[in-house]
Amino acid sequence: MKCSVMLLAAGALLSSAGTAVAADKGWYAGVGVGQMSTEVDDILGSTYRFDESDTAFKVFGGYKFFPWLSVEGAYVDGGSPSITEKGVIDGVSYKGTVGVELQSLVAAAVFTLPIGERFELFAKPGVSFWNSTTDVRYQEDGTTLGKYSQDDDGSAFFIGAGAGFNFNEHLGARIEYEWFDVAVQYEDGEFNDDLDATAGLWSVSFVYSF
Repeated sequence: MKCSVMLLAAGALLSSAGTAVAADKGWYAGVGVGQMSTEVDDILGSTYRFDESDTAFKVFGGYKFFPWLSVEGAYVDGGSPSITEKGVIDGVSYKGTVGVELQSLVAAAVFTLPIGERFELFAKPGVSFWNSTTDVRYQEDGTTLGKYSQDDDGSAFFIGAGAGFNFNEHLGARIEYEWFDVAVQYEDGEFNDDLDATAGLWSVSFVYSF
């Protein structure tokens, strides 16, 4: 909500700057914040479906070759989504926690369709080089009886799409959704593709063109 208010306020303040479009070519960089949802079926072989989200941020940069084509690289931190279950069994209190931390480096091509002088739509296919850490902890009466942590990494197809607004030749804003496959379980030297693990990020970003 705060990001949406910021974006609307910036648009109102800068709308009087006159007609301006983003630079036709050149370097650009940006920063964004949003919400990443991580979904994992049968996490660590437990038959439990993990589907949680957390605040995420990203930094990115790229080069625009033409008004319709750019290449872009980004670092995405998906935060630390987790779920905790508490209860009492036979007078003994317990707490179990499962968490998945996810980071990714992304390389993508950005295809842009200008809409009028200020607006644009874009799509960006590419590849995600991700790293994940899965943590499982179990406590009884405040005493940790078991904990397990597993690190995984790999690469996967990446796709993103969204809309942009150019305040002037240098400053713009984006709202977009990005999605990629993730594997967080490693068995017998191979990733288990049956897990159907994915990550999706909604974000709002500000972009500066040099």
